[in-house]
Amino acid sequence: MESEVRDRYAPILQSYRLKPEHLEEYGNVMKVYTNQGPYALKKLRPKQLERSNFMQHLQVLAEKGFTNFAPVYHTNDGQYILSDSEGYYYLMPWLDTYEQKGEENDEYHKMFQTLAGMHQKTLREEKITEEMLQQHYDSLSGRWEQERNTIEQFITDCEAKWYMSPFELQYCTYYHQVVRAHEFASKKLEEWHEAMKEKETTRIALIHGNVSMNHFLFDHQRNGYFISLEQSQFSTPVQDIVQFYLRSFNTYPIARNDRYEWFQVYQKTFPFTKEEKQLMLAYLAYPQKFTKQVMRYISSEQNRDDRHEFNAVSRLQEVHWLISNTEFFVSQIQMAEYQAEQSRQS
Repeated sequence: MESEVRDRYAPILQSYRLKPEHLEEYGNVMKVYTNQGPYALKKLRPKQLERSNFMQHLQVLAEKGFTNFAPVYHTNDGQYILSDSEGYYYLMPWLDTYEQKGEENDEYHKMFQTLAGMHQKTLREEKITEEMLQQHYDSLSGRWEQERNTIEQFITDCEAKWYMSPFELQYCTYYHQVVRAHEFASKKLEEWHEAMKEKETTRIALIHGNVSMNHFLFDHQRNGYFISLEQSQFSTPVQDIVQFYLRSFNTYPIARNDRYEWFQVYQKTFPFTKEEKQLMLAYLAYPQKFTKQVMRYISSEQNRDDRHEFNAVSRLQEVHWLISNTEFFVSQIQMAEYQAEQSRQS
């Protein structure tokens, strides 16, 4: 079996003048053992590269003096990405995962510090027009308002029934907290919109696009490096932070300070402007996944059975945990801002 795998990848590795001795598969990454040490051969689906400026972005990072990313090796003829009938590939050094090293919280501190450095080194100003700003605000606030109307109508329909389904009963229990989250997010979005009307530019940087500890690995000297930058793009740095935390909070209920500590580490190197923080809070607080789950349940009315009901209730509980976890994190940010304001005034 291993000889078949080795034969399968031998033509690709030959382009790098590598002779594989042993291969181990880790999802879409193949660990290649050679007499020159281990390498990582990553496989990409074609659509992962369709709109990607992956290699150009790595070049930008290098030109800006940011070196905390895993290099991509080129072949004998200078190619960085190879392809065959099954997909696209690139080769990089093999790095360890954080589970094999030290304290977990220290690893997250290092990752956020490095992410802040990446944003800082690639930061630039981009002009914005009033039309662009209004279009974004109208599109987002309009969609949020439609979704708000949907969940309000659903609560009315649920409360009008003699007997609610388990999902409907659960939904009614969570409803008021969801509405508070919606109102808070809408308020922050409005504050951001009003503040940005006075601006002529906005800050953008090269963002990772898929920040997680699985994409931040270490060498033997404990230096951290980002990998999997295929989704990188120039955008607001807020996007990296929001995407990371929405994934991090998508778990059982947690009320720990470490998440806020990571954000503090990031802010020491790359502090957000007031407007960026307003936008971050709006994106974070908006109960997007909860609303989608409710809308999915409404649209499935003709295909509900006991199994579907059980799964729907379980999923609703999970997205409610996301709201609660996010609410705790947001409250920590607001408390810190309040205390800072009090200190300035005294």
